[in-house]
Amino acid sequence: MNEFTIDISTTFQRKGECNYFFQRFKDGVIQFPDMPRITDKDSLSQFSVRDEGLNILFINVPIREWSYPNIMPLGQGYVGAVAYMDGHRINVLDLNAERKEPLKISDSEINSWIDSRITAKLNEVKPDVIAFGGIVTQYSRIKHATKLCKELLPDVPIILGGGIASSMPVFMLQRLEIDYSVQEEGEVTISELLFRIEKKIDMKGLKGVAYKEYHRNGSCEIVDNGLRPSIGKRETGLDSVPWPLRSAWPVESIYKHNPVGHLNWQSKWKDGAAVSDAYSVSMLASRGCPYAARACDYCYASYLGEAYRLRSPKEVADEMESIYNEYGATYIHFLDDLLMTDFRWSLALSEELINRKEKNGLDVQWGGTCRTNIVASDILRARKEGRPHMLERAYEAGMRQAGYGVETGSPTILKSIDKSGQTPEKIILAVEETQRIFGYADCSFIIGSPGETRKTVEETVDLCRQVGLKPEVFFFTTAYPATAFWDLALEKGLIRKAVTGEKGPADDDIIEQYLLKLGEQGEEVRTNFSDLEDEEVVELSWWAVNELGAQNTVRHPHTGDVEERSKAVVGASRADL
Repeated sequence: MNEFTIDISTTFQRKGECNYFFQRFKDGVIQFPDMPRITDKDSLSQFSVRDEGLNILFINVPIREWSYPNIMPLGQGYVGAVAYMDGHRINVLDLNAERKEPLKISDSEINSWIDSRITAKLNEVKPDVIAFGGIVTQYSRIKHATKLCKELLPDVPIILGGGIASSMPVFMLQRLEIDYSVQEEGEVTISELLFRIEKKIDMKGLKGVAYKEYHRNGSCEIVDNGLRPSIGKRETGLDSVPWPLRSAWPVESIYKHNPVGHLNWQSKWKDGAAVSDAYSVSMLASRGCPYAARACDYCYASYLGEAYRLRSPKEVADEMESIYNEYGATYIHFLDDLLMTDFRWSLALSEELINRKEKNGLDVQWGGTCRTNIVASDILRARKEGRPHMLERAYEAGMRQAGYGVETGSPTILKSIDKSGQTPEKIILAVEETQRIFGYADCSFIIGSPGETRKTVEETVDLCRQVGLKPEVFFFTTAYPATAFWDLALEKGLIRKAVTGEKGPADDDIIEQYLLKLGEQGEEVRTNFSDLEDEEVVELSWWAVNELGAQNTVRHPHTGDVEERSKAVVGASRADL
């Protein structure tokens, strides 16, 4: 059947007939760039639901439950747009948005509420397909929710996407009540997957999908078809992908009212509450990371593909202007792994936004991720060329926050975690210039990396003092699947230690217990890679937080400790530690 499907796709492309989104692409390259797609709300009228189209229910489980819900699940929005374009019916149960505020009830009460809402929605929608997405810290909630869905509707296929599916596709099929695991970018893959479900075509050879294949004797085999080629950059691919179907998710009623980035930098680690009445919406301008081939050891940088690809500056500005007009959002936060990488692209985007402000009054602020060595290099380059550097020009274009994953100020640890190209000198240059332009630099750090000592932590604190930096947050090193730290944690027996208290090998049962305990940003588990005792690392973390006045003085993101703990160590000196 797979060969038959390939022939169908080839025939459509040859004739220029593309009834389904996946038929527009060949090996990640767009073949029909002029075909209609979803962008703003007006564009929806170009598409209609087919009688034979599937009835799809997207479920978004809670995330960062201690904070106000502030980020629409963009991944679901993207694949939802594709499904809508393909003529399917889109239904959404966004449990993260429905909670409306931080949850202060017990875990069992949360699960009971999830059960009641899912049960009611399944009865209302009667879906043909159920789709989940998310990241690995949501494992516990997704496991609970998929189990309920399969109990209530055993014959309805369940799809899992997002970073949680991409990082461990086979494991998720083994441990969760799901039928399909979509890996990396989902738009092209979900289109073909839904096409095959609708037409009752088997999944053999469907790139980007791992799935359960049931045999007549009742046995079940897990098949991993491998990865699909990434969608091409700019006009070769990403410029032809639809924008997220924001109108199907509660952006208007919930998400835009709980700003992120620059607008809630000071409240982020407390409860994320809005500190102004400004509206904000999140978006993406790129996919992947230019350092994915040699990713930082703690980072799963390739969940959207190893190749780093940018959308065209005009395409990005078009979406920004649409968000500004449709949602009244005066701030846009970019969720890219690394936004400001190509200085030429950054300057072109700034130029595009400045021109629009002059011509049609587009007055939107924005923020995103940067890397100190890239910014520092352009500062030096711009001085030689006698031009504004990328951050100076970006500020003119409305940029108000530059986020850096600095991680450490120690040359030893920078090398240890493979923070390629970053040095203390470049960190200092980039941070000082960022503070001069924006008034602050949004920097995060981690403690507990391989080789970490009291001295290396002191080096980090000294660097921050030297530039007058008040960091956003100090994290505790945590191993996440599909990272170098994950492999190292397994090798050192730290996954088992996090579960049982004793180092040792980790089988799938131990790994699942680890994921279940992982919780929101690793609150309950610690994978200390240094030779320091665990408690020493925690105390050093709190010392650094309080010495520098980091934003997470109220709530530590990795221990779950609250203000009482931070007050207890205020004023601690190096001698005390």
